[in-house]
Amino acid sequence: MNNHRQCSRFKLLLEYDGSRYSGWQKQNDARTIQGTLLDAGAVIFGSKLDIQGNGRTDAGVHALNYTAHLEASTTMRPEDILVRFNELLPSDIVVLEVAPCAARFHARHNCIGRSYLYRISLRKSAFAKKHVWWVKDKLDVKAMAEAGSLFVGMHDFVSFAEKQELKKSTKVMINAIQIFEDDEIIYFRTVGSHFLWKMIRRMAAVLVEVGRGKLSVEDVETFLRTRTDAPSRLLAPPAGLFFERAFYDQGEFNTFLSEIAEKA
Repeated sequence: MNNHRQCSRFKLLLEYDGSRYSGWQKQNDARTIQGTLLDAGAVIFGSKLDIQGNGRTDAGVHALNYTAHLEASTTMRPEDILVRFNELLPSDIVVLEVAPCAARFHARHNCIGRSYLYRISLRKSAFAKKHVWWVKDKLDVKAMAEAGSLFVGMHDFVSFAEKQELKKSTKVMINAIQIFEDDEIIYFRTVGSHFLWKMIRRMAAVLVEVGRGKLSVEDVETFLRTRTDAPSRLLAPPAGLFFERAFYDQGEFNTFLSEIAEKA
């Protein structure tokens, strides 16, 4: 028997449309991504299995390359596990890859960086409503990029945090910010160690207000320097937010950051 058939822990790569789900984490009274995966896994492997993600995504948020790990007692080949999952899962959740991994690999604990992408549409779209935030006002992308650059580095994001987050540290390391326009879509990419609940959606909302001319670059500096509830009153809709990818290798992470820096 091949060694990879004896492996009981697998690394999963997923994509999903979060529109119909109450976020990643399993809930007893709501449909979630993790819960749906566990239901499918129970059919494939039986009741003894565990699936853990690299972090939580909010209700309505999507994922392009979301990493999770699966723990199950099985001799199935990874390619067969992938096929079975995709046969059982609804069309808005897809398993892209299944690979054996080390017994101690943990999708969340071993993750060294995460990237999110927020999409702001400058026009009404008949097809992309569930996947963008349509902002009707004219936006100054240059001003948004200038304000966005202030987020880079280690900052206390207490002004962007939910009350539940105040019990722990609200300091977050932002490795890179990228803001650019392409085909009437403004893309806001955020790369960091981790993120507070709703933090990125508040950052996106603040940047849109800068683009509208209702907030200044100096206002954003104030939000990062002093505690204020101004950002907490702003929240971009979840439809435009995509978890882009998780990083587990420092070299790969550094290359990704370098590519962003080259495009800045």
